[in-house]
Amino acid sequence: MNIIVADVGGTKTRLIYVDVNGASNILYEARYPSEEFDDFNSLLKTFIHDSGLSSRPIDSLMLALPGLVSNTSARLTNLPWVVEKAALQDAFGISNVFFINDFQASAFGTAQLMDKDLVVLNPGAFSDSLYDNTTRVAVGAGTGLGVAWAQDDRGIAHAYDTEGGHIDFAPMDDPQIELLKFLQQRFGHVSYERILSGDGLVSLYHFCAGVQNDNISAEWVNQQANNDEAADRALSLFVQIYGAYIGNIALLFKPHGGIYITGGIAAKMINKMQSETFINAYLNKGRMRALVEQIAVYLVTNERVGVLGAMSEVIKMQNISLPKTSIQQE
Repeated sequence: MNIIVADVGGTKTRLIYVDVNGASNILYEARYPSEEFDDFNSLLKTFIHDSGLSSRPIDSLMLALPGLVSNTSARLTNLPWVVEKAALQDAFGISNVFFINDFQASAFGTAQLMDKDLVVLNPGAFSDSLYDNTTRVAVGAGTGLGVAWAQDDRGIAHAYDTEGGHIDFAPMDDPQIELLKFLQQRFGHVSYERILSGDGLVSLYHFCAGVQNDNISAEWVNQQANNDEAADRALSLFVQIYGAYIGNIALLFKPHGGIYITGGIAAKMINKMQSETFINAYLNKGRMRALVEQIAVYLVTNERVGVLGAMSEVIKMQNISLPKTSIQQE
């Protein structure tokens, strides 16, 4: 049985082609810049051509998509794409096409990770009061800010997406109040995604530098932190607000299974994420400090968490027996 899984992102899309009956399982894997394609159909056509496997029938296709997903279609949040299940079935002759939210896939993927894929930001502690709560939460800043949670019920994982990235930003001190005013002038409504995202990091640089520069990117801000005072301040503010936001997620879900920070940004600033700036903001919950101390927080360094989660779900849906280690390595 041949399965293609795609983890679609606003910046890049990762695809994996698997033969669940094969000895090595992974037939082909690739990553493409999403913005280079007019729609997902053309991206998938390119992937199949590049794989050299166009003569093989595709039995199932699973897409992890950023945005509001229904059983038949999805309009993506940070890409001008509408993905239609019927159009994919007609164009590629695939009977079984499945959609899930991209962070729902990441939540599934947290169960597929190994120790080497994780950096511990807060170790957590055993708690009788949380022991029965099997919840795991995936949170990630990338092109946007996503949140999803998973629970295990009698050995079966269930994952649920949210729009938690669009929660109202809550400033914690005078500089953050000034940041809120700055962003309100730009956007009106200010959600956490306006800050905890690639574009958000650029906005933080504009705020810290006091100038508007349309030629910089989030990657530039990260790279210039050692040489540019405003870039360093922007990263520190980003990490501080991220820590406070993750602490809010800890209070909301009380996830005994931990919080997993995914997305492309945090993994590129590991030193900042391991700093006191992050952990102090995470723990700064007043009377609830003892609760958030008990909850483990991990930084995920494996960029394949979404595609691994989507693969595990489509395998489960079709009652296929496939060890998770067979698809973990590139």
